[in-house]
Amino acid sequence: MNATLVSQLFRELQKLPILDPHTHVRADQPVAKHLGDLLGYHYYTELANSSRGTPVKLPDDPQARIDYVWPHLPQLRGTVQFDWMMGISEILLGIPRADWWTQPKETIVKRAQQVIESKSYASLVWEKSNLTQAYMTNLFDEDLSKHADARLVPCLRTDDLVFHLVKQKTLPRLEQASGIKVGESLDRFNEGLSKIFERYAGWKMGYAALGLPPNYIQAGEVSRSQAELVHGRLAAGEHLSEEQRYAWAAYMLDRIAAECARVKAPFVVMVGADREVYPQGVPAGQDLFRCDSHLRGLDGLFNKYADVRFPVMVVSDTAGLELAAQGWIRHNVFVFSHWWYANNPEDIRREVRRRLDVLPRNKMIGFHSDGYSSEFILPKFNTYRLVLAKVLAEKIEESQVAGSSVTEPLDTKAALELAERILIQNPKALFGIR
Repeated sequence: MNATLVSQLFRELQKLPILDPHTHVRADQPVAKHLGDLLGYHYYTELANSSRGTPVKLPDDPQARIDYVWPHLPQLRGTVQFDWMMGISEILLGIPRADWWTQPKETIVKRAQQVIESKSYASLVWEKSNLTQAYMTNLFDEDLSKHADARLVPCLRTDDLVFHLVKQKTLPRLEQASGIKVGESLDRFNEGLSKIFERYAGWKMGYAALGLPPNYIQAGEVSRSQAELVHGRLAAGEHLSEEQRYAWAAYMLDRIAAECARVKAPFVVMVGADREVYPQGVPAGQDLFRCDSHLRGLDGLFNKYADVRFPVMVVSDTAGLELAAQGWIRHNVFVFSHWWYANNPEDIRREVRRRLDVLPRNKMIGFHSDGYSSEFILPKFNTYRLVLAKVLAEKIEESQVAGSSVTEPLDTKAALELAERILIQNPKALFGIR
């Protein structure tokens, strides 16, 4: 590694503003209220649960969550997850990393709380992060009519409408949110769905999004009579067979894509999370992925809705090549960031290099934080920036060694322009900055 070149690129990348195209930041509380909100992030509770050797139920109280994680912090040293917490500590809270090992827990908590509870804390997080916009994850029945901060962009998450209609009491919620008796008929349900999309379009949403399980197979066209049968069972609160669940999911994917086409919104598809595999895990720490996960079950959807833009995330490293190939040949599939288990330096490095080597420059969306509080955006982006600097430095040196007959000439200026394109210009063009 050419440390001088990497350092030069990294420092320049750190000067770029951050546009975060996928987060779980809340409109009503974009920053933490307590250090326990940060140490209680599922990455740390997962690792604490794993390292303790026996499962222990996670408490709800923020202070109790600190106590849950704190004794296990020494086992987390050297992980990228802990580095994110230390980035928050040093840059935003003003607490050096070394103090975590030399001062009592009570002292660290007190110092952190003094900063977090200050009136200027939210502004400090945005300014220190140089954050311009963060795209949220919003349920279909959230009321964002009074949301006025244009830096936080609404995005419609549709999982409950596709997979969790009984478990999440989705039909009554949809009826209340839309004002339409969606249980009366399939047509009324579709009217309610359209009402939600129109509302979110009025709120200038960035996109609609859906998480799909590994190896999801998009069934063929679902007949109206079959969809009506499943809707009737859902309205009656009856149990669905596996075949009926798949039929409803296929029907809803088609309806969501059609609504996205109607309101001219992208449809973000996140593929590969295998839910509730580990019942002894903490909340958000019960899911894994499968190495045989693939995207081929979505070919029919991508083909049918040629005018809809599909930014796609995958969680399995084995799906990375397939996603790059989809973005390579399909005009409407965009390769979207590094999701979840793929969000660590070595996996990011491999995928960044692969994508830069084979994708059109306008088809790659660099990174997203997936953060639940705005504090996590900066340290996560810094992890990505460092990896990107290393990959760009490697490509610069290769171009110098090989010459223009072998590879595209690349200097520092061109490399930084390329970085700005995938981090800022591409998401602006795809999702829109308002």
